[in-house]
Amino acid sequence: MNYIVLSRVSWEDYEYKRMLELLPDRGEVCFAGRMTPARQRSSGIRSVTLAELYSLNAKEYTLLVSSPYWLPDVLALQPAYTVALLELCPEGEDSVLWDKYSALLAAKADLAGTTSERIYLEQNLRRKGIVYLSGDQPLSYGLLRREEQLFFLSDYEAIWNRALTELWQPPVVSGEEAGWLDIQRRHRTAFYISMCAKMPLQPSVHYLAASYLYLRGDEAASLYLAQSFELMLLHDYTDCLHSHYRFFSAIEAKKGNLEHAVRQYEITAFTAGERAKAAQMRQWLSGGEAEHELLRAEIFTVNEDGAAANEILSRLSGPEARQRLLLNYIGTFQWEKALQLYEEMEADGTAAAENTGLGGFAGIAGIAGAPEIPGLAGGTAPAFEDAVQLPVIEGTLHLLYGRRHDAIRSFLRSAGADQGARQLFAEMADMEEAVQGLRGRVMDGEEHA
Repeated sequence: MNYIVLSRVSWEDYEYKRMLELLPDRGEVCFAGRMTPARQRSSGIRSVTLAELYSLNAKEYTLLVSSPYWLPDVLALQPAYTVALLELCPEGEDSVLWDKYSALLAAKADLAGTTSERIYLEQNLRRKGIVYLSGDQPLSYGLLRREEQLFFLSDYEAIWNRALTELWQPPVVSGEEAGWLDIQRRHRTAFYISMCAKMPLQPSVHYLAASYLYLRGDEAASLYLAQSFELMLLHDYTDCLHSHYRFFSAIEAKKGNLEHAVRQYEITAFTAGERAKAAQMRQWLSGGEAEHELLRAEIFTVNEDGAAANEILSRLSGPEARQRLLLNYIGTFQWEKALQLYEEMEADGTAAAENTGLGGFAGIAGIAGAPEIPGLAGGTAPAFEDAVQLPVIEGTLHLLYGRRHDAIRSFLRSAGADQGARQLFAEMADMEEAVQGLRGRVMDGEEHA
């Protein structure tokens, strides 16, 4: 497999050099940016300019992308596969812009990796293809020979190698063999369970153990969550009903205990909107199988587990399921899927404003970004009804695909020539400036001897 590296920084500062040495089935590797001839020879990596990048047949390459501001180029190049290397917002960058387009890059990517455990947990609640590029296992998990060099692989390096390989060589599904995603979750679970024994009075450690057990479908998650919740109360953290106690409802829903799940959610329902959700849940609870599936999806949604909710909703055919799937696609930044689903709903008459809650292309509140979905290990997330408007989504995608005039028309349709439109155009200008700044840093950076 051939690879193209789209970095956030110059080659000298690129932090994934070892990962490039471990690339499976490594053919040609190109770095979009300046490298000295000596460094090209020593690394076996070819430096390419932006013009040379577009002369390549990208369908023969996998992109390794570590800045969301490469997203317009990712969409234009149409590579065989896109791998997003997700990072926390660097110092000096606009965090709102960075986080929004990082989420869109992650949703577009075929595989994602990150050295941030917070991002890793967030992405586990949005998708399946995410690798944590760090670990605590001291043992070697395999060997890789490349010409004269022999590499001893850590646990996450072995998982990363396997995940990349399976992009173009999907494994034969076996009920006995664990997939790489579960193997890494198992490693993280074992680490935090061991940390609970070493740090028995730390609520965050027990919470993380519960989070990984939940992701693995292990019923022991409730035991560690209960311990975390009790420790939070002992530390006088009395505002942990939403951040901790509500999590019990997702655990119960995953176990199939819907009555208990609803009861747990009701305890945390304070606002009028939350009480309305609780009443809807009670109504579904007294219904049939389809209503129970809607209930399960809603429980996962209010716990920010968009991946589990979307898996359920995508199997259901009713209009209410499709409307909720649309909202969840928006909340998990799968915006192309959201627009496609909305067009299908318009065609069959299920996208009326009174049904979707989206008001068609009048949209719902929010302008500059999408809702933050921090995940089980994060803080409190706003509800999905705070998502961006559909014309903003459409305009953002037009912008990323290089259709600037179409983007402007979509933004105007969303907000008109008022303050809202000016905010959208300001974000568009910020994004274009960020893209040009990235290209300037990487492509035209000073060459070091």
